[in-house]
Amino acid sequence: MRFTRKSVVIMIVILFFLLGVLFRERLIKTYVVVAKEHLVTYAETLLNSDGRQSSRYGFWKVRSYPEDQMVEFHTGGFGLAPSSTYKGFYYSGDNTHRVFSVADKSLATMECDGDHVTWTDGTDNHGTSLRIIDHWFWYEASF
Repeated sequence: MRFTRKSVVIMIVILFFLLGVLFRERLIKTYVVVAKEHLVTYAETLLNSDGRQSSRYGFWKVRSYPEDQMVEFHTGGFGLAPSSTYKGFYYSGDNTHRVFSVADKSLATMECDGDHVTWTDGTDNHGTSLRIIDHWFWYEASF
């Protein structure tokens, strides 16, 4: 069976797409490690500005929470309200795990197991946080 140049290119594009979908989380975590210095500068600039900020960093939505010393990079999600799951990574200025931004922090409880944390605010809001490197964490939150 002979493949044309066009069919080979199409197969390569499909392969890269599938690998991107399958390894997306790992690729993002690797990016955080590699681009740490630039990401820290970006996050600290947002935290040092007046009040909460919303912006974009490449494809990702970004929100800053200066009162919590946290900058959230939303990388994706799925579901419809009232049952949605969000994923991404965040910068923590004091290098501690955080409860996702829309949960009721006053009701939240955390269970730590090394670099992995699970949390809930006593409602259907819950999530996990996993340290990538110092000050940077991967999160998954469901509401």
